[in-house]
Amino acid sequence: MANSFVTNLYPKPTSGVADQTLAVADAAVQFGTAFNSLTRYIVLDVQLADVRVTYDGSDPTTTNGHILFAGRSYTWSKQAAVAAKFIRDGSVSASIHASEFTD
Repeated sequence: MANSFVTNLYPKPTSGVADQTLAVADAAVQFGTAFNSLTRYIVLDVQLADVRVTYDGSDPTTTNGHILFAGRSYTWSKQAAVAAKFIRDGSVSASIHASEFTD
């Protein structure tokens, strides 16, 4: 069996859902607003500075976590976005802007 997931090539924004902006400083933060039940994907971009992220429940630190680079966008499953914890990677605070999409 193939390991793939087929979805609509052009996902639609989840109707009636506002974008979220998350401020990321020197303490671990998560998205505070629950995502809509119809949402399947989160499109986000990192602004101002690089951040670190973990998905396993541990807090990210300056030496623990994946680095997300400022100026790049990412598409995640809703489950990954719910689990994600963020911290800035350096001395400059960042922000993450997120939008919700469905098929």
